[in-house]
Amino acid sequence: MPERHRPINVLIVDDQPIFVDALRALLESEPGVCVIATAEDGEEALRVAESTDVDVALVDLTLPGIDGIETMRRLVDEQPDLKVIAVSGRSEDVVERAAREAGAAGFLLKGALHDEVAAAIVAAADDGRSFTEAKQ
Repeated sequence: MPERHRPINVLIVDDQPIFVDALRALLESEPGVCVIATAEDGEEALRVAESTDVDVALVDLTLPGIDGIETMRRLVDEQPDLKVIAVSGRSEDVVERAAREAGAAGFLLKGALHDEVAAAIVAAADDGRSFTEAKQ
């Protein structure tokens, strides 16, 4: 990871506590990454993003209330410097395309490896490229 003046501040948006806890533990072991908040739904994510200094939001696509796609769209519209990475258990092209159209800088499957998650966050925070572009 390139040297940064401050850590990458991450928001995790998912309604499954066990997934959130596991992802937080994984990211807390990553130098230069700091999970500063979590949210269980889209409304909470929007409030958190407005009131904190979030660099990257990892957003599950299946959220209660406002779904993940609409949450990402609103986050990107309301916080232009915030980079969003879609997270899903499904890898269908239509899901990835919808995330991209909503402004996602990357797409991760819930079964992604630690290195893939870290690379996606760093790529999005540093230059806005998606993790798939950053690997090429």
